[in-house]
Amino acid sequence: MKELSNPFVIGKYVSKEYFCDRKEETSLLVHHITNGRHVAIMSERRLGKTGLIEHVFVNNLSKEYETFLIDIYTCKNLREMTYLLASEVFKKLSKKQSLLERLLRVVQSIKATIKYNVVTGEPEVGFGIGDISEPEITLDEILQYLDTSDKTCVVAIDEFQRIASFEEDNMEALLRTKIQHMKHALFVFAGSEQHLLESIFNDPGRPFYNSVVFMQLLPIKKQEYIKFCQQLFAYYGKSVSDILISRLYDCFRGITWYLQLGMNEAFTLAERGEHVGESSYSHILNHMVDSKRFTFEDRYASLTEKQKTVLQAIASEYPNDVTPTSLEFISKYSLKTASSVQTAVKGLTEKGILSDSHGRKRPTDILFMLWLKSY
Repeated sequence: MKELSNPFVIGKYVSKEYFCDRKEETSLLVHHITNGRHVAIMSERRLGKTGLIEHVFVNNLSKEYETFLIDIYTCKNLREMTYLLASEVFKKLSKKQSLLERLLRVVQSIKATIKYNVVTGEPEVGFGIGDISEPEITLDEILQYLDTSDKTCVVAIDEFQRIASFEEDNMEALLRTKIQHMKHALFVFAGSEQHLLESIFNDPGRPFYNSVVFMQLLPIKKQEYIKFCQQLFAYYGKSVSDILISRLYDCFRGITWYLQLGMNEAFTLAERGEHVGESSYSHILNHMVDSKRFTFEDRYASLTEKQKTVLQAIASEYPNDVTPTSLEFISKYSLKTASSVQTAVKGLTEKGILSDSHGRKRPTDILFMLWLKSY
């Protein structure tokens, strides 16, 4: 395999050699797609949904399907989402002249510019979000192209629960109407706010009710991750303590992004032929937290005094999830009234600092919790 300067890749997919396990999940996702099913994938943030989708797209579907992936986490409306989808479709298909020409014939609401790369000679299509003047028409055109493509198209929309907060009131009904009439395209809807995603697909009163099969993404098994890390260290002529990996796994509750960041740092601590032991655990954690200290200080300073008090109490309980409005929790940390705690928790959730898991609260940023524990 192609060697990287550091094999513990963070936040992006490189190749199957640097992708840990997920054999069962890969097989299941491929099974659903090849049997013509729309899929909803749920997991905590940073647990590897996007990596799994990219892994399947690259290694299992690339020959027989056209695949597209967009992340709408920052989108506020249909126009922004349509721009992302159009950009992804044009980027993928501009590499094939015949497909690009057909795409341009179908998508006429965008006044795209075409130029040719002076090095490769390949066409490059350019347009901005300002060129999306009629997003619903552009979306119709893009979906029409996908549905009439020679290959079945698979579109993955990451953080799909965001559509529930779009500026348009009818987004779910609009998308569901368009998608249900497509005969030759499939969708993968991924999300990290489980209760929101479940509401979209499980509420009988909402347009997407019963339109998908569900997949729940859980942390990679600890022993699988330990084996993965030790194999990569060995390939690069180094070694690492299984106890160190285990402690990092427990600290970060098996959440992939943090584990990869921790192991990325561990990898830097040894030259070829050297060993990284358990004694490096504190150094790695401190380095990870210190790298974001200024961000955390600013974030903490932006909170109200009540929010700070409640968040400190929640951080004290980490890695356990808590129910902050329970009498036991309020009494333990002398938080006064349940209503004031509820108001603080609502504010922290709206700021994206806490997320909800069936009534229990958990941090969206584990490093922030670790910083608070030492604050």
